[in-house]
Amino acid sequence: VRRALGNSFIIFPSTTMEELYADASRTTPIVFVLSTGADPTSMLLRFAESQGMDDKMGKISLGQGQGPKAIKMVDEAKKKGTWVLLQNC
Repeated sequence: VRRALGNSFIIFPSTTMEELYADASRTTPIVFVLSTGADPTSMLLRFAESQGMDDKMGKISLGQGQGPKAIKMVDEAKKKGTWVLLQNC
């Protein structure tokens, strides 16, 4: 990859939740594509708390028929302006 595309495709700059949130909108969610062992959950929870959203964020781990429940959570969040953390998508 480095030879074909360059270093910018293999070296990932670190970022903050504040920077990610600034680029997000009601129609542009934040999506984390993770490698093994990576888990941004604690960073997200700290950020939610700093924004006063910690008690307004639903969390669900997908799998075993959780899809319909997750859809309902997202629909409710859109109406209420709250957040949803979908894990194991």
